[in-house]
Amino acid sequence: MADHQPQTPDRAPADFPRLHDIDYFKERLRAAVERVNAIRPYRLETLGEVGSEEIFLLAPVQLDPSKPNIMSAGGFHGEEPAGPWGIVEFLETADEETLRSVNHSFLPLVNPTGFAAASRLNIYGENPNRGFIIELPEVEATTTGNNRYPSREGEILMQHFMRLLFLSRDGFITQHEEPDSTNGFIFVNEDAPQPSPFGQALLDAMGRHFDLLDEEIEGKDSIKGLIHNDRDGSFEGLLVFWGVPRISTIETPGLQPAAKRIAAQRELTETFAKFSAHVSVPPLDLAVDEEEVTEEVDESTLTVDRAPPE
Repeated sequence: MADHQPQTPDRAPADFPRLHDIDYFKERLRAAVERVNAIRPYRLETLGEVGSEEIFLLAPVQLDPSKPNIMSAGGFHGEEPAGPWGIVEFLETADEETLRSVNHSFLPLVNPTGFAAASRLNIYGENPNRGFIIELPEVEATTTGNNRYPSREGEILMQHFMRLLFLSRDGFITQHEEPDSTNGFIFVNEDAPQPSPFGQALLDAMGRHFDLLDEEIEGKDSIKGLIHNDRDGSFEGLLVFWGVPRISTIETPGLQPAAKRIAAQRELTETFAKFSAHVSVPPLDLAVDEEEVTEEVDESTLTVDRAPPE
């Protein structure tokens, strides 16, 4: 969630030279979807385009009503590539039990033009992870990109928001990186003492790959790798407002080797799925049936039984 202008990233590191090759990313993604479809049918669809690059949603064709709905999102910031690649590697390796234990949907790459350019912002200079909730002027003034309203990517997500909310109603993680850090940390938004079992599961997974940040970063205290209930104008901030019970922002350290960061992001995706499969929480109750959410949803037909907090 922290927002700043980081150092210039390495577009083609020796351990992963095609790190920002978007055509290679889409090739691997489509092959991974084919693999997953042999286990459980998924649909890869285009929500919209920015600068001729597609923003994809990957979701199960049929949702199991007895299983939680969760979502993983990667690539809001283009110079943080390990998140999108971690999602792809999860799809390339996840076993049948993991894929069937939850209704796991994905926004694999939210900011494709930034990813291709290894740039935090999109090609229009907008921050794709701001503008979902209007912030105070003094906060807004420090935001990279300084868009008070959603970016072009954000507008696409908002056009499909009620559907995305339904698909993430039991949990959401957004897979970021901290470009100037050698240590990993996570943000957790959850109404529970911390570290909760959810937070601890993610911290344990992060800690298997990196030392955990235990100091202040950009005015926020990271205590043994955890920052609790930090709110801002991000997409995950909007989901907090709408009552999604468990949300985490993953921050792998951008100064570590790319392949190591991707491996960590893959394991964090898997940890999120496995934890969610074994924990019951009161869901955000939307009056939408299973068949409707596999197609375009007319927001006028939706009713929310639990109103967002005032």
